[in-house]
Amino acid sequence: MWDPSLEGKFVPLNIDKRFILLRGSSGFYSYGIYEHLKDWPDFDIGETRITFKLRKDKFQYMAIADNRQRYMPLPDDRLPGRCQSLAYPEAALLVNPKLRELAGEVDDKYQYSCENKDNQVHGWICTNPPIGFWQITPSDEFRSGGPHKQNLTSHVGPTTLAMFLSAHYAGQDLVPKFRGGEPWKKVFGPVFIYLNSAPIGDDPFWLWEDAKIQLTYLWYINEDCISGRGAFVGLAPPGEAGSWQRECKDYQFWTRADEDGYFTIKNVCTGDYNLYAWVPGFVGDYRYDIPITINPGSCIETGNLVYEPARDGPTLWEIGIPDRSAAEFYVPDPDPKHINKLFVNHPDRFRQYGLWDRYTQLYPNDDLVYTVGVSDYTKDWFFAQIPRKKDDNTLEGTTWKINFKLNNVVRNGTYKLRVAVASATLAEIQVRFNDPKTRRPLFTTGLIGRDNSVARHGIHGLYWLYNIDVPGAQLVEGDNTLFLTQPRNTSPFQGIMYDYIRGRMQVMMDNGIVQITLSNPDGIVTGIRYNGIDNLLEVRNEESNRGYWDMVWNSPTTGITTGIFDVIKGTSLIVIVENEEQVEISFTRTWDSSMQGKFAPLNIDKRFILLRGSSGFYTYAIYEHSKEWPGFNLGETRVAFKLRKDKFHYMAVADKRQRSMPLPDDRLPPRGQALAYPEAVLLLNPIEPELKGEVDDKYQYSCENKDIKVFLSAHYTGDDLVPKYDEGEQWKKVFGPVFIYVNSLFDGNDRLQLWEDAKIQLMIEEQSWPYSFPASEDYPKSEQRGYVSGRLLVKDRYINSDYISANGAYVGLAPPGEVGSWQRECKDYQFWSRADENGYFSIDYVREGDYNLYAWVPGFIGDYRYDIVLTITSGSYVEMGDLVYEPPRNGPTLWEIGIPDRSAAEFYVPEPNPNFVNKLYVNHPDKFRQYGLWERYAELYPDNDLVYSVGESDYTKDWFFAQVTRKKEGTKASYQGTTWQIQFKLDEVDKSTNYTLRIALASATFSELQVRVNDPKVGNAPLFTSGLIGRDNSIARHGIHGLYWLYNVSVPTTRLVQGDNTIFLTQPRSTSPFQGIMYDYIRLEGPPSSPSPTS
Repeated sequence: MWDPSLEGKFVPLNIDKRFILLRGSSGFYSYGIYEHLKDWPDFDIGETRITFKLRKDKFQYMAIADNRQRYMPLPDDRLPGRCQSLAYPEAALLVNPKLRELAGEVDDKYQYSCENKDNQVHGWICTNPPIGFWQITPSDEFRSGGPHKQNLTSHVGPTTLAMFLSAHYAGQDLVPKFRGGEPWKKVFGPVFIYLNSAPIGDDPFWLWEDAKIQLTYLWYINEDCISGRGAFVGLAPPGEAGSWQRECKDYQFWTRADEDGYFTIKNVCTGDYNLYAWVPGFVGDYRYDIPITINPGSCIETGNLVYEPARDGPTLWEIGIPDRSAAEFYVPDPDPKHINKLFVNHPDRFRQYGLWDRYTQLYPNDDLVYTVGVSDYTKDWFFAQIPRKKDDNTLEGTTWKINFKLNNVVRNGTYKLRVAVASATLAEIQVRFNDPKTRRPLFTTGLIGRDNSVARHGIHGLYWLYNIDVPGAQLVEGDNTLFLTQPRNTSPFQGIMYDYIRGRMQVMMDNGIVQITLSNPDGIVTGIRYNGIDNLLEVRNEESNRGYWDMVWNSPTTGITTGIFDVIKGTSLIVIVENEEQVEISFTRTWDSSMQGKFAPLNIDKRFILLRGSSGFYTYAIYEHSKEWPGFNLGETRVAFKLRKDKFHYMAVADKRQRSMPLPDDRLPPRGQALAYPEAVLLLNPIEPELKGEVDDKYQYSCENKDIKVFLSAHYTGDDLVPKYDEGEQWKKVFGPVFIYVNSLFDGNDRLQLWEDAKIQLMIEEQSWPYSFPASEDYPKSEQRGYVSGRLLVKDRYINSDYISANGAYVGLAPPGEVGSWQRECKDYQFWSRADENGYFSIDYVREGDYNLYAWVPGFIGDYRYDIVLTITSGSYVEMGDLVYEPPRNGPTLWEIGIPDRSAAEFYVPEPNPNFVNKLYVNHPDKFRQYGLWERYAELYPDNDLVYSVGESDYTKDWFFAQVTRKKEGTKASYQGTTWQIQFKLDEVDKSTNYTLRIALASATFSELQVRVNDPKVGNAPLFTSGLIGRDNSIARHGIHGLYWLYNVSVPTTRLVQGDNTIFLTQPRSTSPFQGIMYDYIRLEGPPSSPSPTS
């Protein structure tokens, strides 16, 4: 026990050493409990271990692995007269050992080091009598530095060690430092000291095999760990990605994934951890961002985790294998005078003494030169970049060269050099390109590392990864040279072991206001620098997950209906325009038959434009399907930007739709609870407390096309708006340009001014459309487009005997088709305008082509189409004159429900469940965007369905906005269809002709509309059925409309009676709470001679 009287004499720790002997056990256990109490003095622990020094007259054969065992020198062989000291005390040349066959060998305890993952059993064998003494460590949980940290094992003495904590092969980074009265407690061990024996005359070396068997009997051992190139996956204290490597105070638990990536980490101590991993073959570190809390008996299934290693684009060239080791590089034969025979023709030949001296012998005059495409890193890349020994025995730094060719260089682009280091010892890396004499390097690591792996025969130590931006201005077309200088030279053991080096290129566009960085040739926006912020995009995301074009597609021949998600990556870069006024660059991906099934059969040309003086950039893309290519379906395509979550918290999509938003972390357990579908999350414990109890769902922030610009999606429409391209169908379309605008304010100004400024910028962009600067021939300029104008009138004699101006009509040009076909047309261009109060319209800047003119008029049902196909040519101007739309009408209106505006917004939208509120939509015109409104129907109509009485009911209060299914009481996820009633009176029934029921639907989702008149029995055949219609999913996605449907139902006079009548509207489909219908408008018309209704 420590107390203040011991200060300066003993480490300020309470230490409890324990030993355990079990009945029937051929050995004993030992462990220690170290505890530093709060407010005790500061201290560092450089090393702690258990040591056993065995009888040198008995134990002379040492074993630490199947291929690392041998007869060892005696302790006396390391004394003067029998040995010669070498470059450091641990290394000795055996000159006159007692065992003569060892003469001329080098002995060095560091030659027998092991990685933690392999350091589980080692020890000594006495051959006469056959006795084994073994240190068995079945768990690494108390060791630091992860599974690849190296430590000492056994060595001359004969000595055997159980290393718990050390700075070997790591330096000060793995020395725990306790400061400021930090409390700490840790158990080291238990380890098992195993003793075994064999009868005299039996093979004594079988004792090693028995010791390995004993290891598998002990607790903690994870039999799921397999050899091979599986990921190393572990739990360690919470920290940054890769922090486990330098964490040295607490427990770590590691395993290795199998060939399919599955892993199990067993017997984890209770506590809070992050899950970390690194994957051989890939650079960088993975961290699962959500802390994991282990409780007694807990079993946590993380599901599929995805690691996206650092990558900006395809590899231009690479050297080595990213495995955190330099073992794949050239390791020379040792000086014949300094050999350890164990490591001759051995996989661990790097453990020979004095290999650092071999560099100068192999490169006596000039340093290493590696030529990409010619050299072989297994033969031509020395395993360590170390100082050169000069003729006067002094040392000098070294500069290695990598020669490579570039066919094209973007001068204003940026290349990326990734340098992964397997070990560093008081070293520095300086990087230069094409000029070795520049005083100031492009990049320097500064002084790094204390691993001492060169001297201690390691092939790795701590891992370092550097991502270096290389300006294109420093490169040339043709031959280039990368210079890697290690200038530190006070010791022969200073130096760098490289793990892996990779060259790639990115492009940077900069106009002095905004700087855009794109991967090359992928064309992924990896960075946006603006107003002093290095990157507006989420820097914690992988670079391929920041700003990108993507699509969802599938092949119609596979029968698979789910889409394939593809972040669109180019394969080549072309600079289209580069002058003082603008830069336009193109990233293309060209399809061929080898890509079938992997990528959509499209040629894709993504373009990015930066203009002088512009606070933002433009992007557009050209998609082309050749007639020789297979068919496919295009479910969605878009541009996405993921912004920094530490910077952007306030979102605005409209004047009345803006707010502070939850953070991404708030949507993850335990901060968020998933609701009926993954996009909807209840915020239980958000980082911003004022958001607690709210619902977040991306669909709550959807907009109509007229209010926001999108490219293509099936949201709120379903499969009807998924373009389906047949084999042999030629197609080409330009999406965009869109403008990515960035703005800023002086400190202290109202941040909402940024929104007002963005709206002003929108007006500027609209006035500039079509843009004059895009260079693609597929994007016509204003003078290459045509114009259409005219006036639209409405003729409905039951409303007005005169023509009615189509006030606010939506008038558009779309490909030729049937009346209303524009709604489902999704392959080509459409151009829309809105008529003024007198019905006049003008459609400007129309692309060349054949069109029909379509329209629909708020306040009137149905669709208008001008039957003559219009051909628009470059510069043409088409004056349509007066056009007349006659909406469907057979007779006078007897009664009506709603407003014919293709929306259900006028109907009753209930208040949300108080447990599922989004505060933005409280007392908001878009209250339909609240979550869970579909469940309110059964609460408002607990026993019977909706009944609407014409002349008494008010559709704004008494007509629910959606006819949804009813959830059955006492059951889980069981629903039933619903039947709504419309009750009305007729003073008399005109028997001369049929009545007409007009039903306009604003949306339908896997539903059916059945109409019955004065016949409530659902089992009877309906007067009318729509059949199964719609995939809008507007109910779940908080929409108030989707695709428009208009049904004209002829009602025989025999179905009607004088007096009270009832129309029954049944929606029978009921497998989901989201099935249903949103009505737009319902009208009953009498015969042309029908008298006016009395009610």
